Amino acid sequence: MPLIAMVSAKGSPGVSTAALACTLTWPAPTLLAECDPAGGDLLSGYLSKYELPTDRGILPLASSAIRGTAEADLAGQLIDLDSPRQQRMVLPGITDPAQAASLNPGWARLGEFFASLPPTVIVDGGRLAAPFPPIPLLAAADLVLLVLRPRTIRTISPAIPAIARLRRDLPDEERLGLVLVGDGISTREVVHHLQVPVIMRLAWDTSTAAALCGEGKGRQRGPLMRSALAGHRSVQAALANRRIASTALTRRDTDSMPVVR
Repeated sequence: MPLIAMVSAKGSPGVSTAALACTLTWPAPTLLAECDPAGGDLLSGYLSKYELPTDRGILPLASSAIRGTAEADLAGQLIDLDSPRQQRMVLPGITDPAQAASLNPGWARLGEFFASLPPTVIVDGGRLAAPFPPIPLLAAADLVLLVLRPRTIRTISPAIPAIARLRRDLPDEERLGLVLVGDGISTREVVHHLQVPVIMRLAWDTSTAAALCGEGKGRQRGPLMRSALAGHRSVQAALANRRIASTALTRRDTDSMPVVR
């Protein structure tokens, strides 16, 4: 199943909120992996009302991936958001940014492992500007979605160097896309300036966003959640287009190979 990574250039455009909204609404078994090197938000936010252990999550799984035991160890590191159905699972992130250096050697192995899992995996990769960003993990993703708020041209300008970095570090730029949060400049204008397709546009819904951060009560059918659900169709369409393009490229390369007689 697909591996979808969400990241941001800088600031707080809502990567964690967007990733959680998609995890809670997408109509398929989904695993949310908190891979933000600056630290995860779920245990202190959305899941703060539960008394959950803090010793499980991405850090021990990274060690397992390096040892080659991630498949056997995964279940013990997850939290079920929809217990006991196990349809919406969470892999909590690190609790201290100082732990990010320990994650760095495991990013590539984690990317390979996530890409092999049956459910859709959504990675919250945090800010690319943070120390030890999960670039090797992003390289294994089927889609890498840069989340930004398109209020003005100025607010999307930090995305320009971030996109340049992703184009440099990823195997191909066809996997790049944008998630726009809230209103502002038009989708067409964003695409014109950044030269990257918009895959999703999420509603600016402060009450639901606050609830997903553990503050107050949001609406399960509010604008944010409805737009996240609609985003699933857009993501599936983008994945299908990428598969078609990849197949066409493979055929072209095969047809251009010299025939050995």
